[in-house]
Amino acid sequence: RGGARNDGGSATSDAAMASKDALVKDVGALIERLQSLAQVVKDRSDACKQDLASSSPETTTSPADSEGALPSATEKKLRMVSRALNGRLKDTMDALTRLKRIADDALVLSPEDDASGDRLRALGAELALAREHASDAGLLSEKIPDVPGRAGPDAADVHDADGNRTRARTGEDPDPIDPDLERVLVANAVDVKSIRDVVARLRANERDVDARAALAREVRSLASPRNESNESTPAGIEPAAASDGSSSPTAGAAGASYSEDNFAYGSTPFATFWRVVQECPALRSAMARMAKVQQENYGIFMNQRGFQVWGSSSGWLVFYAALACKVSGVGYELLRCHVDFANGVVMSMLNALAKPPVFIHGDVLETADCDVMQFPPVVWLTSQCWDPSLKKAIAEKLTRQCEAGSLVVDYGEGVGLGDRAEAWERAGTTTAPVSWNPAQTFHVYRRV
Repeated sequence: RGGARNDGGSATSDAAMASKDALVKDVGALIERLQSLAQVVKDRSDACKQDLASSSPETTTSPADSEGALPSATEKKLRMVSRALNGRLKDTMDALTRLKRIADDALVLSPEDDASGDRLRALGAELALAREHASDAGLLSEKIPDVPGRAGPDAADVHDADGNRTRARTGEDPDPIDPDLERVLVANAVDVKSIRDVVARLRANERDVDARAALAREVRSLASPRNESNESTPAGIEPAAASDGSSSPTAGAAGASYSEDNFAYGSTPFATFWRVVQECPALRSAMARMAKVQQENYGIFMNQRGFQVWGSSSGWLVFYAALACKVSGVGYELLRCHVDFANGVVMSMLNALAKPPVFIHGDVLETADCDVMQFPPVVWLTSQCWDPSLKKAIAEKLTRQCEAGSLVVDYGEGVGLGDRAEAWERAGTTTAPVSWNPAQTFHVYRRV
């Protein structure tokens, strides 16, 4: 009888896991659908803003200049369509946030927990209700208003080469390396195949149900409950997207704790990383210098600290630097699951890496160090969703430790603001797409 009970328990557990996986898959499909349509909505909203800006009186200084201005009727239509698009985009963001919570709650359920079955059914009901609300609000409709005065095919109603109707763009290839960029990379002796391989590994890990469950459990074990002092930054189109993973200190950094938003996950495409480096002469020069120093001093770990990523997630930026710039850096990350995965990728790619990067599990306020370098370092911060208190502590640490000439790349402007403004000068800015924002501004600061 004991064996029968065990077999029955195993069957029940397997059924629960299958139900959980099915629910997560359904939520993921709905999220992808909403993201797909939201991107089209945002593109058209941006187009409306551009056309309205070009038609404003401030842009025309003479009758000749105003000949191309939009007629008043078109302006009115633009404003009306723009309001409708913005309203739909806001409603979509709310729906995506709700769906992300459902997915996270499902991922952390354990089949051994007697209450998990009831909770799973409740989440299924929440998903059904969320889907119904999204449908009733028109968020799943492909009927998206066109931009008045602009001709062209409906981006939400396109056809493939065979004339078959396809769905709206989904960003299924968020890491394109176009032919022009590939030619540049090949000319610089960059191993494009290895970049594509590592990106494929990282993307697959994002979609892996077990990996997502482990991430959700670890985040909840580290994060403190949201409170008024832990303000968050809106996530953008991708519901879980923010910085490139998160390395936010929690209990252990002088007893500090931070909200769950600090651990929000997003990614930066390789093409964006390359553009940020290439468009800032100071950053491009620093990376080239580090590559040369590391080639000449292979075995010195200190040289790897010349390029650091604070909040390295599963390794995106660190791998980009190693494969494209030939700079082996150090990634600091508080989430153990990210560090373990990144180190696993390193071990599987030793032949492709001239000098393997290093990933360190820990709190950047305690483990990261910039004041022992042989030359000014480059520190890349993934601070998009960090709490204000954390951003302030990081900026103060960098200002205190970095010598003149050190560079900081950030998704925000916090390093060079307030009391620290005189210590930093802006070395460059670049606007490029990331998973949560098609026009993210990167800021490069230099210590003076």
